[in-house]
Amino acid sequence: MIVVYLLMTLPLVAWGAQRALQQSANSPLDWVSQDFAPRHDFDQFCRVFGTADTVILSWPGCTLDDPRLDRLTAALRTAPAFTENDRPLFQNVTSGREQIGALTRPPISLSRAEAVGRLTGSLIGPDGQTTCVVIGFTEQALRQRSSLVPLIQAAATRHCGVPRDSQRLAGPIMDGYQVDVATRSTMNFLAPLSAALVLVLCYLCLGSAGGALLVFLLSLFCQAVTLAIVHFDGGTMTALMAVLAPLIQVLAIAGGIHFVNYYFDARASLGDHGGALTRAFHLAWLPCLLSAATTAIGLASLGVSGLVAVREFGLYAAVGVVLTAAILLTLIPGFGQWFPLAPPRGIDAGRSSMFWDVLATWIKRSAGWISGAALVLMLVLGIGVSRLNASVRIETLFASDSRLIQDYNWLEDHVGKLVPIEVVVTLPPESASTLEPITLLRRIDEKLRAIDQVGAVVSVLTYLPPPPPGQDPIRGRGQRELARSLGERSNHVAVEPDGTERWRVTGLVSALGANDYVQIMQSVEDAVTVGGGVAVQVSGLMPLVHEIQQRLLGDLFRSFLTAFGLIALVMTIVQAGVLPGLLAMIPNVFPALTLFGILGWIGRPLDIGTIMTASVAMGIGVDDTLHFLTFYQRALQSGATRADAVRSAYHHCGRAMIQTTTICGCGLGLFALSDFVPTQGFAWMSVLLLSAALVGDLIILPAILIGPLGRATEIAPVNRPAGPVQRIAVMMLRRSLEF
Repeated sequence: MIVVYLLMTLPLVAWGAQRALQQSANSPLDWVSQDFAPRHDFDQFCRVFGTADTVILSWPGCTLDDPRLDRLTAALRTAPAFTENDRPLFQNVTSGREQIGALTRPPISLSRAEAVGRLTGSLIGPDGQTTCVVIGFTEQALRQRSSLVPLIQAAATRHCGVPRDSQRLAGPIMDGYQVDVATRSTMNFLAPLSAALVLVLCYLCLGSAGGALLVFLLSLFCQAVTLAIVHFDGGTMTALMAVLAPLIQVLAIAGGIHFVNYYFDARASLGDHGGALTRAFHLAWLPCLLSAATTAIGLASLGVSGLVAVREFGLYAAVGVVLTAAILLTLIPGFGQWFPLAPPRGIDAGRSSMFWDVLATWIKRSAGWISGAALVLMLVLGIGVSRLNASVRIETLFASDSRLIQDYNWLEDHVGKLVPIEVVVTLPPESASTLEPITLLRRIDEKLRAIDQVGAVVSVLTYLPPPPPGQDPIRGRGQRELARSLGERSNHVAVEPDGTERWRVTGLVSALGANDYVQIMQSVEDAVTVGGGVAVQVSGLMPLVHEIQQRLLGDLFRSFLTAFGLIALVMTIVQAGVLPGLLAMIPNVFPALTLFGILGWIGRPLDIGTIMTASVAMGIGVDDTLHFLTFYQRALQSGATRADAVRSAYHHCGRAMIQTTTICGCGLGLFALSDFVPTQGFAWMSVLLLSAALVGDLIILPAILIGPLGRATEIAPVNRPAGPVQRIAVMMLRRSLEF
């Protein structure tokens, strides 16, 4: 009946999964929610002055004297491809050539040389000739980003004769667009390749075509169910969610391999299919459920993140893991009843047993120094965690040799710096007639230009004509009215219906290089402190990016501590004691402390992908720990010594632990080929953390269990009379299972 119900829902699941893959929200601005205070301030700025989502377009030979620029800007404003319901999709379109014309005509009437000087570093390059086209997107255009960017490139080719390979495009729109492209490449190429590799490895590890195919097909179904949940819950496939389906797949494969290995071992010892299946289920259900719970806790701990993309990834993945455990424990034994799995051939059980015996003997002899070395290593490298820093700058999203980074480099070299810092001076109605805004703007302008990292400053001062001879250049009602009129026209002044005036000053800094955004922001905030009751606010993309970076680093520690606390609670319950539970956590904390400590010591900044791996890897690593401890405790209950119990655990699940780590590592490792750096970071960090977790489970954990600290894990044999609490717990468990 379960199979019938699943088959009935399969079309809906497949449709939901397909719809989920068609959605995307891949701008860093989409990674934070509306209630994130810096995002709220940024949205407020955009409400007043319009969206900051722009495309900067230029090419070699794009100069002020090129009349083709006029045809291009006219087409971008009025062509049917760039309008919707007779309304333009672009909020504003301008070029350096057009602005030079405005500055040299009345009422401003600057000389060409003075006009070029005012726009150098913003719309005109240091050579005084190279310029660009700036295209501001409306909200409707943002939803059509993937189709509008190629149309802009086509328009540049048609009206200016510039081939696409020669065009240089950058800006927030291009950041999101290139992330969209990288995400589609990941989902369309790397995900199928990863699935094929997982299938091959699954067959090689299990040695059974039937077992490998069963586990693989169930993993695909688990993927589809998780993606369908994303769609029906209203979630969006961000670039980070591109690894959601492969992650669910490798976790499903890991659980399935443990179960199938238990079945093959039972089949080899019992020789009876039905009895082997029953025994495999009895061996697998508890560690599988516990490992699913701890993995889900590790993933769900990302739900404390203030970034929407990280939070959604963690919560959807946690739900997928729980459903995966239920599907595997139901359908593997169910299908196993109908289609008995043929045991693998060509596996030398004797040689495998000898390997585990040798390893157990070596661990027994070296338990003390292994435990001590691990603790010292964790302590020394863990200090590096305090030196970690995070970044979401464009260089942490794409490789240095990517086309987008190359375009950023070209534009900053030939036109100017591209990241705006917006300073907004607000004059309330009662002060608008008494305060002199031009004086304030000149003071802010001078202080911003004094900051080394600021390449250019643009404000209404850029568009003011020189005053008549003998008149104060910064005073006079006529000068102020002209400034306000020109500022409204150039989008540097906004007047509210109640009379409140907002005057905007834009400083431009580099999107690349080793700029310290923290130091820059501090310098800007010091520079714009004018006093006198004037409200001055720093806004724009850089403050938002800066706050996102700070939130990322805080999220790492919050999610890791949340995962550690909840998983440690589970482990203390499973191990029936606080000290045994904390000892069991050592091999799972070991990978994160060492690897993140190394990153801290070498000064490598964390991106949004690598930050997620700490909690995720802890949750996955506990999987093998729980399988190992389950068999260790069962051996202790039968009267074995701690050393013999470790040996027994090696024999029962050691091979499966290596197999699952290999498959998970290779399946996720392929995503290191992605063009999106956070996906790369998630992939290679996952591989390293899983490998370190395997070392922790096969080397460090057994050494702790055999060493002096392991005495805390000793329990009496199972034939000891149970206490009242134990009897009540067993009775409740049995009744719940019967229900």
